[in-house]
This record gives sequence, structure tokens and C-alpha cells, in this order.
Amino acid sequence: MSKKHQKNEKPEDTYSIISITEKDSQFGCYVAISPDGQQIATFNPENCQFTLYDIKDFSKPISSFLYEEIEELVHDKRCYCSLAISNCVDGNAKSERLIAISCFDVSEMLYYQNENPNQTYDENIMLELGENVNLLQVQSQTRVISTKFQSEVHTSLESIGGVIRFLDSDAKISESQPLMNKTAIVVVNASGIYKQTLDNDKIIMKQQFQKQIFFKSSIARDEQFELPQQLSISLSRLDQGQTALELIHTSIIKNHFMVHSFKNQQQIIEMYSLITGGLEMLFKRHECLAAPNVIRGSPIFAISQNEGILAFCRGTISITLYLIENGLEITTKQLEGHKGRIYKIVAIEFIDNDSKLLIVLEEETENLLGEISIQQVFVVWDLFTTFKDSIRQIDYSEAHEPLRMDATHRLINSHGNMLVVTDSGNIISVLDHKDVDLIRNPPSLMRMTKIDIIMDHIFHAIYNLDGERSDTSELAKNQIIIRNIEPWHSKKHYFRLSVWLDSTKTTQLIISHNTIQVWKYCNKDEQPDKRDRALEYVWASKNVGSTGLQIQELKIGEREFVLNFTKPAGKYPTPKSVTIHWPNNTNILEGACRALYVFGEKKHIVTGHKNTNRVEYLIRCTQGLVRKYISKYGIFRLTDIRYSIMKYLIKGHQESLIKQIINKKINGKNSNIHIPRLYKWKREDDDKLNFSMSRSSSKRSIEKLSETLGSFEIVKTLPELKLRSKSDLHNAILCTQQRVDSTAILKYLIDYYADSANESNNDGWMFTVTKAIPLLYDYRLNGFVTNLFKKPCFGITEAYTSPLHINADDQKKGNNASIMHALKVKPCLASKPKITLSESIRSFFKKQFGRIKKTIIQRKSLMEISASYNDRKVYKVPLPDFTAYPKGLKDHSDNYLWFLFTLFRIIWWPRKNVIKETSEMSPFLRVIYEEETAEIYRTPTIIAVSAFKWSAARRHFIRHIIVYLLYYITYTITVISYSFTGESTSVTNLFKTESAGVIKTFSTFIYYYTGWYLIITEIVQLRREGWKRYISIYNMFDIASVILPFAVIVAGVLSDLEVINLEYSVYNTVLAFTVLVMWLEVLLLLRYFEGPGRFIYIITSIMNTIWPFFAFMLIAILAFAHSMFLLLNHADEDSLQIPTYTINDTSDSSLYSNITITQVIDKSSYLDNYYSHALSSVAAVFFWTNGRWDQLDQWDNYSVIIISILGSIILVLIFQNMLIAFMNGAFETANEEGRAAVQKYRAELIAEYETLEKPFGSRKGNPRYIYFIPNPDLIDTWLEETKKDNEKQKSRLMSENLFELNDLNSSDEEERDSHDDDDDDDDQDDSSHSKKYEHIQNDDSLDIEPIRTKYTNKIDKIKFIDEEIFESKVTSKSNKKSLINSKSLQPFKNKSSNELFSDDDQLSKLQEKFNNMENEFKERFDSLENNFRTLLTALNNQNNQNN
Repeated sequence: MSKKHQKNEKPEDTYSIISITEKDSQFGCYVAISPDGQQIATFNPENCQFTLYDIKDFSKPISSFLYEEIEELVHDKRCYCSLAISNCVDGNAKSERLIAISCFDVSEMLYYQNENPNQTYDENIMLELGENVNLLQVQSQTRVISTKFQSEVHTSLESIGGVIRFLDSDAKISESQPLMNKTAIVVVNASGIYKQTLDNDKIIMKQQFQKQIFFKSSIARDEQFELPQQLSISLSRLDQGQTALELIHTSIIKNHFMVHSFKNQQQIIEMYSLITGGLEMLFKRHECLAAPNVIRGSPIFAISQNEGILAFCRGTISITLYLIENGLEITTKQLEGHKGRIYKIVAIEFIDNDSKLLIVLEEETENLLGEISIQQVFVVWDLFTTFKDSIRQIDYSEAHEPLRMDATHRLINSHGNMLVVTDSGNIISVLDHKDVDLIRNPPSLMRMTKIDIIMDHIFHAIYNLDGERSDTSELAKNQIIIRNIEPWHSKKHYFRLSVWLDSTKTTQLIISHNTIQVWKYCNKDEQPDKRDRALEYVWASKNVGSTGLQIQELKIGEREFVLNFTKPAGKYPTPKSVTIHWPNNTNILEGACRALYVFGEKKHIVTGHKNTNRVEYLIRCTQGLVRKYISKYGIFRLTDIRYSIMKYLIKGHQESLIKQIINKKINGKNSNIHIPRLYKWKREDDDKLNFSMSRSSSKRSIEKLSETLGSFEIVKTLPELKLRSKSDLHNAILCTQQRVDSTAILKYLIDYYADSANESNNDGWMFTVTKAIPLLYDYRLNGFVTNLFKKPCFGITEAYTSPLHINADDQKKGNNASIMHALKVKPCLASKPKITLSESIRSFFKKQFGRIKKTIIQRKSLMEISASYNDRKVYKVPLPDFTAYPKGLKDHSDNYLWFLFTLFRIIWWPRKNVIKETSEMSPFLRVIYEEETAEIYRTPTIIAVSAFKWSAARRHFIRHIIVYLLYYITYTITVISYSFTGESTSVTNLFKTESAGVIKTFSTFIYYYTGWYLIITEIVQLRREGWKRYISIYNMFDIASVILPFAVIVAGVLSDLEVINLEYSVYNTVLAFTVLVMWLEVLLLLRYFEGPGRFIYIITSIMNTIWPFFAFMLIAILAFAHSMFLLLNHADEDSLQIPTYTINDTSDSSLYSNITITQVIDKSSYLDNYYSHALSSVAAVFFWTNGRWDQLDQWDNYSVIIISILGSIILVLIFQNMLIAFMNGAFETANEEGRAAVQKYRAELIAEYETLEKPFGSRKGNPRYIYFIPNPDLIDTWLEETKKDNEKQKSRLMSENLFELNDLNSSDEEERDSHDDDDDDDDQDDSSHSKKYEHIQNDDSLDIEPIRTKYTNKIDKIKFIDEEIFESKVTSKSNKKSLINSKSLQPFKNKSSNELFSDDDQLSKLQEKFNNMENEFKERFDSLENNFRTLLTALNNQNNQNN
């Protein structure tokens, strides 16, 4: 039966949605919505008609036109279509949009079919096509049509077919709009991703001259990308084109391309940007063993409208929510039917301003005959409420003809509107249906009574459930649950309004100046004055002025109320309106955390001991509300990412609560229920808030945004601008300045984030840590940074390598690196290689010699596989944006005039600094600038970042070496070319010839230019760093090695000109020392290289170590020199022994005989008596240490002998050996620290280079992540060094925990004592409430309450179970005997919710202890059994030998 006949049989459009992938759905209407959500386009393939609708009115189309050029193609049963509509392309006119339709064969979605063009088809299709069917593949086509001119816009994508999308041109990336005034088209199939970007102005300009528009490569930008590796693998495993089409279709969400993979129980989602091609975020999750592994359908993705949450279902019956800004898992809900018959999840969508999640399920049902059918279930999950009925369901199983909605027809990026198209082409909004609206906004099941509030002299009015009023004078005090709910008021008779919320008068609402509270009696059977009370809900505001909360309307019902009130909006003149619907639409956890902050602030202004105790009682009761939800993992995490609950706990100094939250355990592992955030949750009223400051500022902001965004609506662009807020670490740092004891909270949070990143191998925990590093330095908390970099995550965070595309050369360098190799990679979509003539020829030869190549490839692959096992692991720096600058750096590389001017300027003047303040530095630069020791440079993370940055900085400093070498060479030439003695040599004559004049002139110019440049460089460096940071041995040699040669040249020239009279001996001496300094400078310039730099550090370190002892030794030398000077300067002639020598001529005794030679000694001359002058005496004594004892044997004086012996003992035997020992110790220490010291100096050079302007730009830039391949020995050594420090910290924390546990044992008594006796005034006796308020039962699962409709009697009740609880249930079944029958568990069951650790923690710890004992006993028993068997075997062998 044809599709047309089927339509005629339908009486009317039906209203149900089912998931369908049958082939006959191809002739249904295709539908698409524009990225801005303003217009909808439909395409009817039967008559090739396009129809446009406005989002506000579906009943009347805007326009409709036929496009018959593809009629023959779309009527082919093998043809599938994909439809898309763009944003406005004509600016303010808003009348022109583009429609794109792509027609293709479904086989193009199969990976192997795309590799092999020989297409095969299913048998059914072949039978339908007939005998004479043309089995050639359908020719793919993509057409882009102008809606205004109804003409085709020719693009380079015309011969490509696949899933087509227009990207949102209004999207912002890093505060920029890359697609401004542009239109980007994306086509995706199994062969890759094809993207073309069109210029809107050129589209309009072309339309003014001709209708047919063709975009050449010079006008449009073409990009082609390979499919991500994991998606290609998934497609290669499929053999049905429809399934592959659905997989590709669901991978495109808004401007993102999603890829899912699952391996080794690790679920990984890659989110790429289709605008830039880069990897935006990586989502990781480790699934438990007990999770079901039945996959039905393709993965499903949904992104909230503010792009804050990603919802994901991988084809199972569980849904995982991720926080997009850091990739962390929020919660995973396991769906469980009443009889376990949920078939699969069809669709998920965020609705109602991202506050709810609409889920469409399919459930198997069985009738009385045993026939199984699948019916549809609608579920709404109210994400951010603590209401027990936050998950509601409805069923459309009895609809006559359900609408078919599959992955290829469902609307994408519908801005919270789930729209479907019927078979007749009508567009319907699912959310507007009355039954769907019933579960979205469920009405109150109870009768609501409006309270007529009378404002008179009665300060405490009381209303009952019927709205009747009474005051406190008419009632007994014990009939009020609690009277003084705000004890910080100085006046006793402050405004209060109490309302009973039930007929039994056990639940009471109390509204006062700052707070709204709900209290209840726990034990109903006892007398009113003996009942225990519990706080059920609290809402508080700190700054409400003198007017307080202004009640506008109050409606009450049985345990329910709706309160509308206003409160002052701080700096805004208009009061803020607030509506509280308890318990249906409230978040008890958020209200409790906010109230703790308010109570903590009010506690400081309370006067009197009793009032202080009352405030502390309120704080303890409110803490109980928070503790109740700590074990409700999903609710706590969702509340944490939606509201700033941790901020309130930090500012309220709730150290015990924070510690319990971050130490919460699930099945013996950290629960990680607190999630760090950098950005505020974008709410609907934020748009109004942003424009309500002042008229002038608002006008300027609108004008500025209008200039940037064109004519697009401002309100629509604001959701793309994420509002950054103070992170929890930022608030904790600020609190340390208010209270000294708040540093414990800061330490808890830093350790929590670092340890969580290490345990989960996920750097998403470190986003806020990166931003907090500069703040820690700003507030002089450097010790936290030092301890932070000792965490294991900074050395063993492994990278996910699939998006990195690491080439073999980089991997080889990493494998051979002695320390580490920083990778120059960027996680992104791999670009497809362009096909050139050489590649075509190569492809031809590949086909000709295919068999040979196949054999070679197989052998090569085996070699690569064997080599890959030996490849070192790839790690990443777990600090996102660690090298990014907070304010960014201006890039003028595209401005050619600026480039030429800057290039000319830096030829004559060194580069200027573009970063002058610490607030402009990146976190990495702040670490370099603030850290004075080299300890932190042992961390693999710091070494990796330095290695990544050093390649660019090294070129800069090598240029400095070249400049100085030119300066030295030209200085030598200039000095040689002059002869200041007037003597001529062969060298000087060479430079005095006429032919050498050019060389002399050129060398002189280079000498003065390089000297000028080097001197200015040092001056600029001095101005930049200041005297304190500039003074160092390196900088002193830098400046001296430039100024001294320049002074020598000037002095030589002046001497030649006879301006000054310079003695050659003096000049030669100065010249010798100058050359020595210059050679030492050349030697010190080698510090830019790692090997020589390490040697230089060792030398300087030894000198810095021994100079105190050397100075002490010099004092001893001065002492001996002074004594010898006094002893021998005026010594007697008798003590001087003058040697005589006699010469006899043995050959002729008569010629020379009896010749005596007598030495003449002048004791006043330092040549004959070193000790006749003070300086020469010091030099002579100093050389005693080298064994030089000259002129001491010519004195016949016992004093000289005694002093020389003492000098030999003290200076030579003792001091010199001590000096050698000190040098040995200094060398060992310097040798160990040499590597870190070299890294420190290299980092300082990098910091110096990073602050300079870069006219050529930065090719590598400052990526979000830095990847590296380290030497495993380096990681192991570092882990061993940091292990000791971590163990010390853990032992200290364990002692603190034991101390707190001991304190908690007496918490009940303290709470009893905190209740005060009542006065004759307005107070109530709290002593009757000696017990803690009752802990509300924590159910492991949340039941979905069906809305009462005519369909609900056929549907089972579905449960949402936290994944952690689902795992713990399975685990607890195997250990049931060891837990239930244990009497030691009974005391834990009676503990209240105010204790530090919950019952689940105690049970899990006890269970873990029992398991460890059981394993230990089993191991010992097995060992004993083995020993016993060995003994028996030995005895048997002995008996056999005896026999």
C-alpha cells in the first residue's frame, strides 16, 4: 500500500510519539528548525514542497514554494533526505534565510561501503525495485536554496550527501563571535565532515545582480575533517545503513559533534566544536559491574539551553547528567520498572528553562493472551527540587495512530520546545498538550485556602488551616511549636505570622522579618508540651532592610503552602519578587545552606546568653536538614551545580558539614558529591538583571552589543555569555582573611579536588584550582600552592590520546627522552588531506601493486603493534588553562602596518613588556614569579609546561647569545686594529691596509650597534624587574661584560687622539681583565642550555655554601699574617740566617779557588721578606694552604717555627680539610638539586620571554591542556619523594578525625543543654525538646508518581535509582548474612542525622572491615593448608624411601 493511500485512511492527525526506524518512514515530511529557534522549515518529498513557519504560530505558514529539480531523486526508495534552515543572512531585514536539503543513499552512512563503492542492497529493496532496477548507488546531492528568491545558492557541497546542519552564527566562543555575518553549512557522512562557510554580505550582494549564486574558493571557505576514530570504529561495526544514519544524526547537537565510546567499563564522550574543530570537553565515567549491558538503539544526547548540562543515554535504561563546563558527572539514574520491563529510552529533552528533563520511554506490556507489545511512557524529571514527587510520568498508549518520531525526524536545537510533524505536514508542540502540561506543572491535589492577612497592632498573628485568625494572648504557649525564631532582634515583639498547615496542628509555617520556617511535632501521641519538634524547611535572607519580607499573597492547604512576597533587591531599586511553593517546588537543601550563612552572620549581633543558645539551636537544626541530603547523592549534586550551596556553607564557616560532604563514602570509595563550578547557572531572570543597573550603563551596554551582534536580539545572545562567579575556592580564600581558623576549609577543598582528580584520572576537578592559584599568592597563602603541587595527580594524570593524533616521530622522541618530551598537539578533528596530482598518481600505483602493499602493511603493522607495547604513556597537565592569561593577549599579526612598525622598532630598541602587573599573568607565570625555591620545579607538571614553552623562548635567548658573540668578535677586531704602543705587527698591519677599510668600518658599526642593543636590554630589564630582582651574578656579568669593553675602546681612542695620557701597562692590565670578564660571560651564557646550566649551578651553589666558612678561614689567615708581619717586619739581624756558597774549580785550582758567594737579603723588601708588608704577608700566609712555605727557613727564630707549625695545623690540616668536606657536601646537594635548579632558571627565562611583545605572534599559543611523555623513572622518583609528605599529612588528618569523633560523643548532651528556659516574655521553653529532631527516612529510590489520567491504569510505576545505590544494592545482597545478623550494627541504627558520619558510612566501613578479615583468614587458612600438604608429602616420601 502506498503512503498516499495510508494517509487517506487516517481520519485526523494523531498525537503520540513513538520511536521508529522502519523504511516506510522515508516519505513522511521532514522538518527542521533554525539554530536561533525562530523559524521552522518542512519538506514534503511527495510534491517537493518547502514550507516555512514562524515559531510563534504553527497554524499559518510564512511562505511555501516548490522545488522540482530533485523530484526524481527523492522519489527513489533508496534515497534519504536531511533538511536544515539557517539564521537570517540579511541583517536588519530578517527576511532572508537559507534552506539546505541533502539527498543521499543510506549506504553512505556505512563505513565499509564508503571505502568500497560497490554498493549492495537488501533483498527486500531489490524485490520492490523490480527486475530492471539500476543497482548503481544513488547520486548524492546537496542543495542550498534562498527563501527570499527561491533560487539555488551553489556551493562546493553539491556532490556530497549526508546529515546536514546550519551552525548557529550567533554562538560565542571565548567572548568572540567567529561566525558573525557568516553562514556555516556542515554535511556529515561516513567518509568525514564537510564544512563550508559563506559570507552573508556577498550572498546579498550577489542576489542584487543575479539569482544564481556560485561560491568559489576565494569567496567561501571549505574545510574537511576526518571522523573521530571512535565513531569510525562504531560505524565499521554496523551493517545497516539506517542504524548508521541514526548514529550520525544523534551525534550532531547544536554546534557540537558528540562521539561516544565504551571500553573496559570506561564511558568516554568527546564533544567537538563544529565551528573551530577543536575538542571542547571530554566526559568520563566509570560504570559499575552491576550496570546492565543491553544496548538498544543509538546513543542519545541532549544539551540544556544554557549549555550547562549534558544528558546522555548510551542505549541502556540509565541516564547520566554531566556538567559541561568541566566534564564531571553530576548523577546517573538507573530506570527500573515495577516488573523490570522497560525496553529502552527513546528521547530526552531539557524543558522549562532547563529546570526539567522530559524523557520518553518504551515499555513492554503483556496482555492476557501472552502477546507482548511496546507502549510509550512520558516522564518529567524535575531536576532541582527536593520534592518527593519530583519525577512524574504519563502514558499515551491508547492513542489511535501514533506519530512517528525517529532520530532523523526529531527536531534538534528546539530551544526547549519538543516539536513534531504529523504525516499530513502539521507541526505540533508536544509540551502544549494538556496531559503533558499536567506532568510539567502538576496542580495541587489539595484544596488551597487564601489567607486574608491583616496588618495591625498584633505582632504575632496565628491562622489555622481554615484561615481563621487568633493571636498569642488567646492561646496557650505550648500550642505554638516555636516562638522566638529570630532571636537576634533587639525588640521582643517583632513581626511574626504563624499558620497551621494541617488539621491536627502538628505542622506550622512561621513567617517573620528575615526567615520563613516550617516546623512540625514528631511524636503525635504525647502531650503538646512533651513533643519533640523538627525543622522541615527554612528560607532566610540577610539584607531585608527595616521593612523585612513583604507578604503579597499566601495560600495554604494540607501540608502545603504557596507564598508570594517581595524583598529588597540590594543595589537595585525595584524589590525582588519571590514565590515559594512548599513542598512541590522548593529545594530544602538550598534553603538550609542559605539559612546557615544568615544565622552565622546574625549570631555576631545577638546579645545575651539565651539568645546566643537559641541561634545555635537553629543552626544545629538547619545542619540536620543538610545532613539528611548528603546521602541523597543525585539531589545533592544537582542542587550543588544549580545553587551556590557550598558558598553559603563556606561563608557560614560550617567546617564540620564541609568535611562530612567531601569525606562522604559510597561503597568504601569517595562519593565526590560536591562538584566545583566556575560559572553561575544561567536563569531566565538574569537577562533582566543584566540590564537593570542604570539607564546610562544599560544603554551603553545595549549599543555596544548591538554594534557587535548586528540586528539580532540582545536577549537571545545573552545565554551564550556565561556569567563567571566566585568559585568555592575563591570564597574559601576570602574567608581566610576574615577568620584565621578558616584555612582548614581551604585545605579540605584543595585536597578534595586534587585527590578526586587523581582517583578518577579526570582533570575536570581542577578548573577552579587553576583560577585559585593567583588568588593564593595574592593573599599570601603560598604554602597551599607548594603543598598542592605535591599531589600525585600532577604526575600521573593519563591523557586520552584518541583526539590528539600523535605522530610516530613525537612518540619516538618521547620514548627516548631522558627527562620528558612535551607534545605539540591539539585535541581536535583531524583535517582531511587535500587530493593533489601527486597523491592521485600515488593512488594509481597503490591499486596496481595492491597485493604487495598489503603484505608490506601487514608486516609493518605487526612491527608497529609489537613496538606500541613498549611506547611510553602520554600524560597531561591536570590544570586546564594553566598558561592562559586572564585578560588575554592582543594579536596584531594581521595588522601589517603595526607589524612593520614594531619590527623596525625592535631592531633598534628591545621588545617592550606587554604584561606589567601580576594580575595580568597566567597562573604558570605567577608560580614562577612567586616561588623562590626550586622544590616545586621537581613536579612533572611544571617540567612539562616549561618544556612546552621553552622551544619558543630558547630561540629568543639564542639570538641574545649570537648578538653577544658578534659584540665580542667585533670588539676583538676593533682592539687589534689599533696599536696604542706605536708598534706594528702583522695583525695590526692587516687592518691598516686600505683594502681592510670596509671590514674595519663594518666591524666598528656592528660593535657599536650590538653594544648599544645589549646595554639598552639590560636597562630595560632593570626597569622591568627592579633592583631587588635584578641583582644577581648573571646580570652583573651581563652588564659588566658590555660596559668594560666599551670603556676600554673609548679609553684607547682618546689615547690615540692624545686627549688622555694612558700608560700601556695600565691599559694592558685593564684589557686583560676585560677579556677575562668577557670570556666568563661567554661561559655563563651557556646557562641557557641544560647541561652547562647544571654545571654552572653546581659551581655557584658550592660558592654560596662555602663562602661563610671561607670568610671565617680568611679571618684566621689575617690573624696569622698580622702576627708574622709584626714578628718579621722589625726582626733582629741576628735571627736572619744568610746562606753562603763556596765555588771550587777542580780543573784548575789556581785559576778560581776559594770563591765564596754571600746572599744579600734586604729584610725591608717584600722580594726578600714577604712579611715586610701587610698585603704580601697576607698573600704569603694564604699560600701556606697550597704548601708554599718560602723564606721561613731563613729565620732562626723559635717564634717563627711555632707560628708556622700552628698555621700548618690550623690552616692546612683543619681548615683546608674542612673546606674540602664542605665542598663535597655542597656538591652532593647541588648535584641532587641541579636538575630542579636548572628547571627553575629555565622557567624564569620563560617568564621573562612571555612578558615581552611578540610581533610574529605565538604559533603554539596557550592551549587549555599540555600533553607530555615523561621518563617513567622521573615519575617514580617524584612519587617516592612526595609519598612521605602525603603520609605525614594523612596521619595528621587521622588524628584530627579521631579528635572530632570523640567530641561528637557528647553532642547530644550539648544539644540538650542548649535549650533554654522560657521567660515571662515571648519565649518558649526548649527543654522539652531534649531529643534531636526526627531524621526523615532516606529512600534509596525515587518513585515516579503517575498523574491521574484515563491511561494510567495500564502502566507500571517506574523508579529512578541512583547508580551508586544500585551498585550498593547488588553488593549488599552478597554480604547480607554478615551484616544483618551482626548485633554490633544496632547502635548505629539509632544514631541521629546530626552526627558526622551517616549510617551508610558506618555500614560500609564495617562491611569493608569484615571483608578484609575474611580475606585475611582465607589467605592464612590456604597457607596453612598448603604447608600441611607439603608436610604430608614429605612424610610420604620419607616412608617410601624407608620401604
